Amino acid sequence: MSIVFLLLAPAIFALFWLIKLQICLSRVRYLVDTYGIDRKKLRKLSCKEIRALRSSIDDLRQENDAFALEALIRPYRA
Repeated sequence: MSIVFLLLAPAIFALFWLIKLQICLSRVRYLVDTYGIDRKKLRKLSCKEIRALRSSIDDLRQENDAFALEALIRPYRA
């Protein structure tokens, strides 16, 4: 049983990593398509920072605060 686990562990880890990568790329694609944010500027950010940026954008959209939303997005625009 442990031999099977040792053989499958790298595959499970790789699958987990690929899913996590696809989720991060999906967040980047959403920000680029929706707000016109530059992909090169987002490349410098980690996945946690992209998640925080998107959640703060969503919070500002819920509050209907257009000026704060524009101020948040402006440094990342192309």
